[in-house]
Amino acid sequence: MKKASFVLAILLSLAISARSSVYLFEQFDDSFLPNGWSVTGIGADYWYISETDKAGGTPNELYMYCGTQGTWRLISPTVDLSGQQSVNFSFKLRYENWGNPVSIGIATSSNNGAQWHQAWTQNLNATNNYEINEVISTEDMGNPNVKFCIFFTNSADYNSSNIYLDDISAFVQRDLDVEVQEINVDEVMASGNFEVGMRLFNTGSTTVNSVEGFYQFEGQAETTQTFSINIPASSFANVNFDVPADLIPDNYLLTVGIRKVNGIEDEDPSNNSLAKTISIACATTQRLPMFEHFTASSCGTCPQLSNQMQTFCNNNPGKYTYVKYQMNWPAPGDPYYTNEGGVRKTYYNVIALPTLFMDAVDYEFNPVTQGDFDEHYNTPAVVEIKGSYWVEGNMIHVTADLMPFADLDNVKVHVAVSEKTTHNNATTNGETSFHHVMMKMLPNAQGTTMSFHAGQLETLSFDQNMANTHVEEMDDLEVAVWIQKHDTKRVYNSRFLFETPNHPYAPENLTLTTSGNSIVATWDAPSQGNPTGYNIWLDETLVAENANETSHTFSASGSEFHCVQVQAVYGDEIVSVKAVATTMGTVGTTENTVETLTLYPNPASETVHFQGVEADKILVHNALGQLVKTLSKTNEISVTDFTEGIYQVTVIGNDGLRHTARLVVTH
Repeated sequence: MKKASFVLAILLSLAISARSSVYLFEQFDDSFLPNGWSVTGIGADYWYISETDKAGGTPNELYMYCGTQGTWRLISPTVDLSGQQSVNFSFKLRYENWGNPVSIGIATSSNNGAQWHQAWTQNLNATNNYEINEVISTEDMGNPNVKFCIFFTNSADYNSSNIYLDDISAFVQRDLDVEVQEINVDEVMASGNFEVGMRLFNTGSTTVNSVEGFYQFEGQAETTQTFSINIPASSFANVNFDVPADLIPDNYLLTVGIRKVNGIEDEDPSNNSLAKTISIACATTQRLPMFEHFTASSCGTCPQLSNQMQTFCNNNPGKYTYVKYQMNWPAPGDPYYTNEGGVRKTYYNVIALPTLFMDAVDYEFNPVTQGDFDEHYNTPAVVEIKGSYWVEGNMIHVTADLMPFADLDNVKVHVAVSEKTTHNNATTNGETSFHHVMMKMLPNAQGTTMSFHAGQLETLSFDQNMANTHVEEMDDLEVAVWIQKHDTKRVYNSRFLFETPNHPYAPENLTLTTSGNSIVATWDAPSQGNPTGYNIWLDETLVAENANETSHTFSASGSEFHCVQVQAVYGDEIVSVKAVATTMGTVGTTENTVETLTLYPNPASETVHFQGVEADKILVHNALGQLVKTLSKTNEISVTDFTEGIYQVTVIGNDGLRHTARLVVTH
């Protein structure tokens, strides 16, 4: 299987409760300023969360554009420092100087910011990265309601600077203490081998030269390793375990931690471990990087990036998805500005033009490099998008099929109708043609909130009258679809839909049966549409193209887990999403299976019954082979809490024989 490695993967957002040594720790991993944090000063709206790591932490980080005279404060939540006379305060900083120096400082308040007591300050003169670690001892120490602030003072008008902040921490420095601050594993991974890592912070005063670490997926054996390492006081280090994880698709609780530091237990065991849920995908699919480009025909610096990206796209045909938002500034603004484009501008906190994002990563006014693009393109995705659109007068009809290969909770599906090339929005910057210009988002710029279950097809359909949009030619439209995690901005995948009135419907009711080392896949033709044949994969290897039958037999030895995917072919390179099913450990276990079990009613929505078998144990698996229910000594199954779909029921009788049948659940 493929090893999933995505250096831009968004890591665990960490919320730390009050601990004996760490009072405050923030990495700004969400899309918005965390609860309890605030900003003050002229131009406070220039603060936003940037999906970058310029300060030296991990994406995301806090960004502030310092563009005028004044003082700005980033203010922390209240912390209880009762009994503490001093604390260490640390953070990572990148300062990009475009003018005169800016001063930076740390201050505290114990009366909710009515009065600030300065603890430390220095001038920032040159563009550079800094790691600040200062011992704070002000008259606010010892109080139960202390707030910290990092402040910046700009003494010159029109002095522009970029400031990035990350990894803000307030802690009491013990002699020997290491904190586990992150689990360096993505929340969604492909099955097969992948590395498990963790980020460590030495909150103690003693240099750390060895750490005994462990990781464990619930229900799996624990992996331990002693790391020889050098972590000075108040410094960070990332470590990866030599033994990779190797899991079949499912959802797992992963715990990562440390037990000994420098050969002994450290002084604060409460911060020695973390846990998060990891979803292992049953399959992967091709990723198409998603470009979102903010520009305007009134922006004098915008044509260069537009031309560079047009050349880039010409060199990478069919390998990307693109949407361009025309903005309403600088004056007079672009005539094709829409409020929906403004919503996307606010979502990404765009404050300058042009600005380019690839998979939500901010490239500012720079074109994407081929190397960065190839890294995204070659990183497998865990959700597949296919679909169709067709135009009828001023109406556009859109149907998008979404097939997830892992569980994805609370994501946004965005659909944008764009015009491939426009001309009538030209104003002052010399551009005469514009590409991928967004005209309407469906249903709107907020997208559609959905939760996906692995292997369960979801479909969105829209009918939109484009008469009141800026469309110049109705026969020049394109439809982009992308799936995005709203809070972290992570883009899971994207796709341009096919332009055709004949939607590419997917195969239905894909089912696997096994005997010995053979797998028999059967499926039904789509209830709508007329495919010319089927493409078939076993374990992500294409084994048949445009096959005419609705079944296929595989020889599949050497592994308990196999994944079968079937795709309907409609000609002219138009294909459906792939239906998917897995064996999930059933290969070689069915020699004593009798496939004559009768279930009734079937389809079912509430309770399913069977008779003629003295049941010892009942197992119910979903279409991906995941065990969803286990029962003992009964002749009925409640399915009220099942999602709609295909299930396999296995009844193990008192005589040891296994009786199986396919169950359809509808609600």
